[in-house]
Amino acid sequence: MKVLSVNVGLPRTVPWKGKPVSTGIFKAPMSGRVRLRTLNFDGDAQADLSVHGGPNKAVYAYPVEHYGYWRRELPEMTLPWGMFGENLTTEGLPDDTLKLGARLRIGSAEVVVTQPRLPCYKLALRFGRDDIVKRLLASGRQGVYFKVATEGNVAAGDAIVVIDGAEDSVPLSEVTRLYAHDKDDLEGLRRIIGTAALPDDWREYFEEQIGRASARGRPRPGQTPAWADYRPFVLKEKVRESEDVASFHLVPEDGQFLPPYLPGQYLTVRVSIPGIERPVVRSYSLSDVAGSDHYRLTIKRIASRSENSPSASGLVSSYFHDRLAVGDRVEAKAPSGTFTIDVAEHDRPVALIGGGIGLTPLLSMLNGIVAAEPPRETWLFYGVRNDREHIMRTHLEDIARIHPNVHLHVFYSQPRREMGEMGEMGEPGIHIGHIDLSAMQQLIPTKGCDFYVCGPPSMMDAITRGLEAWGVAADRVHTEAFGPAAIKRSVHGPTNEPNCGFEVTFARSGVTALWNRSESPLLELAEEHSVAIDFGCRAGSCGTCMTHLLSGAVRYLHQPNAPLQGDEILPCIAVPTEPLSLDA
Repeated sequence: MKVLSVNVGLPRTVPWKGKPVSTGIFKAPMSGRVRLRTLNFDGDAQADLSVHGGPNKAVYAYPVEHYGYWRRELPEMTLPWGMFGENLTTEGLPDDTLKLGARLRIGSAEVVVTQPRLPCYKLALRFGRDDIVKRLLASGRQGVYFKVATEGNVAAGDAIVVIDGAEDSVPLSEVTRLYAHDKDDLEGLRRIIGTAALPDDWREYFEEQIGRASARGRPRPGQTPAWADYRPFVLKEKVRESEDVASFHLVPEDGQFLPPYLPGQYLTVRVSIPGIERPVVRSYSLSDVAGSDHYRLTIKRIASRSENSPSASGLVSSYFHDRLAVGDRVEAKAPSGTFTIDVAEHDRPVALIGGGIGLTPLLSMLNGIVAAEPPRETWLFYGVRNDREHIMRTHLEDIARIHPNVHLHVFYSQPRREMGEMGEMGEPGIHIGHIDLSAMQQLIPTKGCDFYVCGPPSMMDAITRGLEAWGVAADRVHTEAFGPAAIKRSVHGPTNEPNCGFEVTFARSGVTALWNRSESPLLELAEEHSVAIDFGCRAGSCGTCMTHLLSGAVRYLHQPNAPLQGDEILPCIAVPTEPLSLDA
């Protein structure tokens, strides 16, 4: 194995699709010895450090053997060394079988294998063709990144010597397989997160993927709707739970049987609101156990900022609270959703952690648990600002009193009056402050629970990070957030109405689907409904999944790195903020 060429280049600004782009993709071969430092070669730099560079991506190597493949694939192109943006063009380097953590000596420097390359759109800029990113990923010829263990000098012709092959580790190809192809291979995912040499950002991604794969793999009787399309219901009863929360009991207009649902599922409703041109759709969690003659929705009233837009935040909750009267008609789809619990499971204790109106699906789960036999050890943590927002208080306290397997803990973050160390008027189940890791470790005797978490974004992020720090396995943590909240990701912009969902129409495919899982981007919704959207990096960098937005609006889980025109979106990192239609 040896180095054929050492290639470096500093960032330059070039036009791409009508916009100036700063990039370090352009590399040129160097003569003589070049100093390799901790972050890059002398004379080399990256333009966008949010996705490029850093200790784990200090050096990029691409084998000459792959150049032969691309010259056959792209005979019209000239491919000089450095064309793929690599620092090292190598000969004999088996990038597909190299293992994470393998240590190599190159010249007088030593490097460690960290990860395969996932190209961004700037490779398309370098080649002048949009399809190269997709083709590179499909080919499996991605090259390898190294971190620098020992600085040194490197030149063309230097031997590449394996110092430690990391035989107990996993090959680079396994990272690519689990990332791009076999995303539901739980055994492989669990194996790779146990690999010490896996970079932390990859480990976090795969831990989240375990949670998603586990949710998809659990039996989901609710996947097959109990009825097609919308069914007419009427409001039987409205029950005030607090100043801004009420429960709405809906019965079928035809008086026929109501099928059961899974604890934690939601109901998608459609209402006709005066002044709004078309019916408006939202989704709200069912807040009681199945088996009664009605469905119960417990909804928090959100002040509406607009009465003229069907996508306005608070529009439907305000309609339910202020206008919907007993006997009025509401249409609903069959109960749905995957944030559910198997109440027949008794092998492990369960911890239900809710914030604000996020209590509603957990209340359904709790009622299902106490109705099942034998009893399951259960902790319910419920966080609200003060006693005025403490909904279902009598019901929750009755459950905790009657069922010794249920342990209730309520947290007031902004109590209205002085409270002792044991809570309001000395009650042991009420605490001052927020639900955090310290409280969970103090009050829950084991981390071996199944954790179900629902609430606003800041609470969700704090809880999930706390559970991770505690060492709770990723597939034991189940989450559902309000609107487009993000778990372990940054969502920019204001949050939407809690528990709402939006209909997404894939126009060319003739598919309409409901999105209401805030941690899941639109690309995953498309895949679940067999809508074909090409993708590459799944991280907003390569631009392969670019799709035209026909109507509606989206926000991003993080800032896109690929340049976009006005009506273009990246479904791999986009979530809707209102009903939308996509050209897909």
